Amino acid sequence: MREYVVYNDRQPGDWHESLPVGNGRMGATLMCGVSKEVIYLNEETVWGSKEGGEPNPEMPAKLKQIRELFLADKPAQADKLAEKIMGDCFSRICSYESAGKLVINLHENDICKNYAHRLDIMRGVATVEYDKFGTHYTRECFASYPDNIIAYRITSAGEKINAWITYNREYTLSVDSQNNEMCAIAHTMRGNHKFCTRVRVVTDGKVECSDGDIYVSDTNSFTVYISVDTEFRNGDGFVTAAKFPTDSIEAVKERHVQDFLSFMTRADISLPEIENVEKASVYSRFKAIGNNGYHDGGLVALLWQYGRYLNVSTGRQGTLPSNLQGLWTEYIISCWSSDYHTNINLQMNYWPTEVSNLSDLHKPLFDYMNEYLLESGKNTAKVAYGTRGCVVHHLSDIYKFTSPADGLWGIWPHGGSWLSFHLWEHYLYTRDIDFLKDDAYEFLRQTALFFLDNLMEKDGKLHYAPSSSPENRYYVPDENGEKYACFLSMSSTMDIGIIGGVFRNYIDASEILGIDDSDVRAVRVAKEKLPPFKVGKFGQICEWIEDYEETEIGHRHISPAFAMYPDNAINRSTPDLYNAVGVSIDRRLGGGLNEHGAGICNVGWSLAWLTALLARLRNGDKAYSMVRSYILSCTSQNLMDLYPLPHGKKCFQIDGNMGIVAGISEMLIQSHEGVVALIPAIPKVWADGSFTGLCARGGFEVDVRWCNMSVCEFCITAKADDSVVIELPATQKFFEFVDDEGNVYQAKEGRICLSGISKLRLKVK
Repeated sequence: MREYVVYNDRQPGDWHESLPVGNGRMGATLMCGVSKEVIYLNEETVWGSKEGGEPNPEMPAKLKQIRELFLADKPAQADKLAEKIMGDCFSRICSYESAGKLVINLHENDICKNYAHRLDIMRGVATVEYDKFGTHYTRECFASYPDNIIAYRITSAGEKINAWITYNREYTLSVDSQNNEMCAIAHTMRGNHKFCTRVRVVTDGKVECSDGDIYVSDTNSFTVYISVDTEFRNGDGFVTAAKFPTDSIEAVKERHVQDFLSFMTRADISLPEIENVEKASVYSRFKAIGNNGYHDGGLVALLWQYGRYLNVSTGRQGTLPSNLQGLWTEYIISCWSSDYHTNINLQMNYWPTEVSNLSDLHKPLFDYMNEYLLESGKNTAKVAYGTRGCVVHHLSDIYKFTSPADGLWGIWPHGGSWLSFHLWEHYLYTRDIDFLKDDAYEFLRQTALFFLDNLMEKDGKLHYAPSSSPENRYYVPDENGEKYACFLSMSSTMDIGIIGGVFRNYIDASEILGIDDSDVRAVRVAKEKLPPFKVGKFGQICEWIEDYEETEIGHRHISPAFAMYPDNAINRSTPDLYNAVGVSIDRRLGGGLNEHGAGICNVGWSLAWLTALLARLRNGDKAYSMVRSYILSCTSQNLMDLYPLPHGKKCFQIDGNMGIVAGISEMLIQSHEGVVALIPAIPKVWADGSFTGLCARGGFEVDVRWCNMSVCEFCITAKADDSVVIELPATQKFFEFVDDEGNVYQAKEGRICLSGISKLRLKVK
């Protein structure tokens, strides 16, 4: 097993450089100071309140007026009318909140020697080490899923430890300490949703409790166990819900490490490394890349595994999916409420889950879709649209919010429909018929029915309105002939891509399950009447139904390319559209920043999306340049993805961390065109390398080793299907491979057809 450690030799400057740990339900970020440790605590259901959010029953009549204007080719008038009459259709949601800070005061100052903090991402353990007055101190923290606690242990190799532990948070109702325990009861900013932070100290030293604080002395080691439990999840029993382990901290840690390793060791990538680079801090490795132009393949592999670490830390069996910041926030009011943003962000959090061999960690998302969104989305469709089906708009929360929110951009109806692709992708990777029937089909069906009932016919084609191309605008003349920046649209390219994909997936799922009812037949007819994608005057794929002038060429969303990635309707079999996506990307990259200083080149999730798209375009060098830009522009020294805010500020967004894993994986393996393509988009600087445990659609697990841009060995394990076509790089049109028994396999036009296999390893002959 390769080791992966996020190491730095300087103390974090702010929260965005802290070390995150999580067990799916609870999380903590460590400030790793010397004089004191500040632990920001989180629990996934410490989240404001619903505060309304019911759909407006007057919305269908208002939509009818707006749709009539779109059908009459009056988009500016439709946009203006929506602005005028739709205000009472938009709700707001409350923020996901921090659960407070636990502060462990240890020394008078931060002066020390040999300081280092590390995050062992294979084992899920954060450590801080330093020497002070001749004594070596070690601190370690982990969030255990098996024991459902956060553990923090402090050890001194010499001097006795004296520590003072306090808790603080706004909206705290009470803090009590007795019998080696602290119990803090607080509530959310709105709604008075209560939660309890309970702390237990275990030590052979002396413990005193006073005025809600805990004092530890006369010991060389003590452990702090932490649990945050909410009224939302535990009802009236939230104060007593914590269950602390009774065996040794060593046993607790061992259970945690084995659990964490069971996920992290499933897959790995190895890329060309700089000698002894693992001994350097992440901060210095960033400087080496930026200042000296080094190609640090080891740092790319670390970044890839770090994204998988975040996936394991933010979602487990029985928990909610990761939100906009995964699990971690320092604020009561977080950036964008740290909500479930469903116009790419929540989806991107789960882009790498299947390919990086964490398929079972997709379940929290599916449970959320079925248990929180499905029935609520059906009610929103019924009340707000007067139709069947399920609709989720651009954001949601833990209170089953599915209505339009915030403003005109909130009318975008594809939150649920885009999420439905994840159900289908999980089936494609696993071939789990029971999952398709029991967990996926009803959601696929309801999203298809929503669009079936809401499409409008014009000139023999079926269109959808009002929608948008998130979060971009286009210029059209208004009723006075003046140039108008229009937000709402009819049948944007993303609309066509998502609706077409929803229909296709529903039809395919129905055929697999042997269902052919009137709804399936109606969707089959409707799919053929959707408008086609168009190529614009610059050779780009049009973003809207017409080749409108966009207001922001370098917009961070790459919405018109949805049908290439994450979907696959645009691929090498549609060369005109395939090439047009490439032109669109070039235009985006040359478009610059917006008025807030954000653009496609300095937004993490945008660069991650570009990486995946360029990989599908088989442009490895350009995809790699996006990875480099991501590292240099969007990443903190703890590898957190940071989004640019006005006035030079930044905010953590986990989607970029997850998306870059998907993008890098797409450079190494692709399976969306009916073949398993090996190293389809590696850059020249990755001429040699390997990966193990990556997954492909059809139920395959793949290991590959390559040399000089060519595959020299690969192993494929069939989980479900036993037939597969392997596609080799362009350098290997007619290579011969041999298996362990000496059987020869001839590549023809760069492809090897295999059947009747369960596991097969081939080497270049």
